[in-house]
Amino acid sequence: MNDPFGREPDLVGPDPETRGIDPRGEKFFRDHMDTFMGIATYHLRNPHDAEDAVMDAVVTMHRRIDRILAAACPIALATKILRDAIKDFYRRSVRRANNEHLVSEMPSITYLMELARYDRLDRAMEELEVLAPQQALCVQLYDIAGLSYAQIAKNVDITEVAARANVSRGRRQLTDLLRPDLPEEKGDS
Repeated sequence: MNDPFGREPDLVGPDPETRGIDPRGEKFFRDHMDTFMGIATYHLRNPHDAEDAVMDAVVTMHRRIDRILAAACPIALATKILRDAIKDFYRRSVRRANNEHLVSEMPSITYLMELARYDRLDRAMEELEVLAPQQALCVQLYDIAGLSYAQIAKNVDITEVAARANVSRGRRQLTDLLRPDLPEEKGDS
């Protein structure tokens, strides 16, 4: 006889226990959460959106924590997962925007001016990521996440001198990419 109120004994057996978070993964997330939030806030410009993207990335990282911790450079793999989560967040927001209705109130002009200031820097950083990905990562970790050269060296699996050089070269390339095209001066012939 079927008991609709669930009083019959379970014929299949008890529900399997849910797996908790790996303590190594929990420590990894706690150690690097500020870095993840800094990178996400830089890309998304909104701390609430950044928090959503980081949480999506942490869920993915949790599923792959063994692979991340076994990698030669765990923070680099975790940062790649975070960047993928940020791209997915952008895609979802575009899909959502197609279904949303416009509001009658425009954002303030100061907010729009603030966002416009970052446009050239964002484009230059994207170009640097294509030209020299390690330099771009080191610049982001130093300037955006606020890590020291020693922390960058540990996270990217390079020496401290190489971290300092990558930040310096990356900043120089960013400066060149941000500089408007100036006509070359002709010297005395």
